[in-house]
This record gives sequence, structure tokens and C-alpha cells, in this order.
Amino acid sequence: MINGNIDSYIATFTKLLRMASYLDTEHGSLALFKQGLPRGLNIQIINHSNPIPDTLKGWKEATH
Repeated sequence: MINGNIDSYIATFTKLLRMASYLDTEHGSLALFKQGLPRGLNIQIINHSNPIPDTLKGWKEATH
């Protein structure tokens, strides 16, 4: 994620996922999404979400 712009990161990630012919539900897409997030944001989502999101859509929503 460049310059802390989460909306840009999500848009770019979604575009690249489509270009690679991956679905949001594809195995590994959630892991790749989380790898690109700042470590602190990952920790905040885990600490403040109940339950912790288990889908890419849930993680995208939790970033806001």
C-alpha cells in the first residue's frame, strides 16, 4: 500500500486480481490482500473485529 491510501490499494488489488483471472473467493486472494496491508492495520482489524473477517469482502470493509 503506497502513501496510506486504502481506497487506491483496494481498487488496484481488485483490478490486478481480475487481470490474473482470480475471483475474490479464490484460494490465496485473502492472504495476498492482507500481505499488502500495513502490519498495524492488520493487527487493528484482528483486535477490533468480532468476529474476525474471513472473506476478502469482509477485510475490505474492515479496512475502512
